[in-house]
Amino acid sequence: MPVTSKQKDVLDIKQYITDEKGRKVAAILDIRELSRIERMLEDLSDLRAIQDRTVEPSEDYESYSKKRRSRLRV
Repeated sequence: MPVTSKQKDVLDIKQYITDEKGRKVAAILDIRELSRIERMLEDLSDLRAIQDRTVEPSEDYESYSKKRRSRLRV
């Protein structure tokens, strides 16, 4: 199932910083754009964690709950 987003697909770069040969070496972003990028990176990280966990064996709630309760007893 494809993931869709209502956010912009392109970076909103305000200005490029270039070296003496005119090559782009940095970019200036609006702080809101930086926040948007950070949120997107967090979302990607979450999606990666979900994807990595899909290969883990599943466990029904009752057996998980029994194991958890047995570990909590001192």
